[in-house]
Amino acid sequence: MRGLLAPFVALVFNKSLAAGCFPNRFKHAVVRLLLKRSGLGASDLKNYDLCCVSNLSFLSKLLERTVESRLQEFLESNDLKPVSQSAYRRDHSTETVVLKVQNDLMLAADDGHLSALCLLDLTAAFDTVDHELLLLRLERQFGLCGAVLQWFRSYLTGRTFQVVYDGCLSAIVHVLCSVPQGSVLGPRLFIAYTADLQTRLLNTA
Repeated sequence: MRGLLAPFVALVFNKSLAAGCFPNRFKHAVVRLLLKRSGLGASDLKNYDLCCVSNLSFLSKLLERTVESRLQEFLESNDLKPVSQSAYRRDHSTETVVLKVQNDLMLAADDGHLSALCLLDLTAAFDTVDHELLLLRLERQFGLCGAVLQWFRSYLTGRTFQVVYDGCLSAIVHVLCSVPQGSVLGPRLFIAYTADLQTRLLNTA
């Protein structure tokens, strides 16, 4: 079955990339609510977690995976990733972040300096991403242009979702900002959106 479908899937994906257009059918998500913990009453909305499961089309994620691998290669080959970024970076993890922070603190202590560690936890961070600002950064900071930039514009805009609750679907909601929840490219685009944060913090330190 995979061999029969693969040529048609590849054709759709190649057409999408060449035209700079993300298929509209891939832009709809179905959001399922999650209880904060098992045993809580499902009829009380207060018992549901703010973090929901956003289900997207399998083919949309497969197309995103194709774009993500190309984007990753482009960023790495042109040394465009933030220096201190560990997420979604080859040979990096949360462990490398902890080691970097620990090393910086020890070096500062050796030099007789005091250190202060500021940790940020952004609430609903993905939901606050402005599409036009993100596209501007992809163009000016990362050098994306032409059909590639147009594809990302198409990918971000015109998205919708519905919420499933008690077996019923809500009305369709149109998404005006944010990167798609539950997507492959969402976290990478958020990193691009905040890439200059480190530079700005160092310049104001």
